[in-house]
Amino acid sequence: MKAIVTPSDLKRGDIVDPGWYQCIISDYSEKEAGTDKSTNCIFTFKIEATRDGKPTKYAGCQGNKMMNEKALGFGKKLYEVLEFPKTLEVPGEEEKGYELSSELFRQTIGSRLLVYMKVGKSNKDNEFNDPTDFEKLK
Repeated sequence: MKAIVTPSDLKRGDIVDPGWYQCIISDYSEKEAGTDKSTNCIFTFKIEATRDGKPTKYAGCQGNKMMNEKALGFGKKLYEVLEFPKTLEVPGEEEKGYELSSELFRQTIGSRLLVYMKVGKSNKDNEFNDPTDFEKLK
């Protein structure tokens, strides 16, 4: 095997200190769940700066937020920050809901927001950057 590993590639493996970071949604992808063939929706957040806009040694580090199509309610805070419109009228519900789609999720690429990153652990005990909360940039 031969490979070229760029500085950006190396940053992908760095674990950041827990905290708020200014991020850009750099990618959105979908992957079939191995358990039941449902769809996992994966947003990739790339750190640009600290919460107050200052440069950080973690610039370029990434974290992924994954939500399964069966549990999209866990994205509520993200949808609010991205200002997704509540347009769907649901019988028996007082409030409107979100009409979500792959296309809508892909349109978020390039969006900038504040993201709280913490250290997560996979079921194989591997650490990863876990985006857990979201706020609008001020």
